[in-house]
Amino acid sequence: MLTLAASDRVGKDPEAMAPTILDRVRGGHHHLLDQVGELETAELRQSSRLPGWSRAHVVAHLAHNARMLTRVTRHALRGELVEPYPDGDRDSAIERDSALDATALVELLTSAQSELEITWDSLAERDWQRSVRFRNGTVHDLLLCRWRENEIHTVDLALGRTEEFWSPEFCEHALDFLAPRLEGSDVLLVPGDLSRTWTFGDGSTGTVRGPVHTIACWMAGRTPQEKPACDGTFPDLGPWP
Repeated sequence: MLTLAASDRVGKDPEAMAPTILDRVRGGHHHLLDQVGELETAELRQSSRLPGWSRAHVVAHLAHNARMLTRVTRHALRGELVEPYPDGDRDSAIERDSALDATALVELLTSAQSELEITWDSLAERDWQRSVRFRNGTVHDLLLCRWRENEIHTVDLALGRTEEFWSPEFCEHALDFLAPRLEGSDVLLVPGDLSRTWTFGDGSTGTVRGPVHTIACWMAGRTPQEKPACDGTFPDLGPWP
């Protein structure tokens, strides 16, 4: 069982937090385009930090994720609940578009991100709480999803932007979201630069310590620039929530 202070959670008031998180998502979009916008096709064909995926696969995934979130949001505004990928073509679409040349792939990403930002910029405060079928959540949960996808996959591109660029607020949210990966463990997470801890079970197996971005990166299943310390046994991570 995970124990944490609910009053400290990032996004505890979705309607109040949405503009701030949207600004961070928009900033993340700009950082992403800065990184991939000048790459040659051959550079996009190089391996990412994700097994079996090139950088082009990561960019194609982020473009299609943005398109999906736009579609689900627009349907939610009409009171309609739709499947995120109705044709089940997510993987095939990523594979197909990862073969595009650099110019076409960056144009795809730019267009998808712009369309998503325009859609979310048009929302009234109450719209963030509209229901969606994706993860049985709300439109605000879609916003948090994009925040995670963009921040984590930008690191996966292996283009110099590491988890050290993640803000404390993002890392705190990521740890909350990824907490189910440690269900059934008896471990304590103690980020040295936050006033929070995460306790799983009775915390008796070990204590994981380090900067919050290092622990968040490890919880995301990535290899941090500097591995967190553990005074016991590192727990195995469960599946992605």
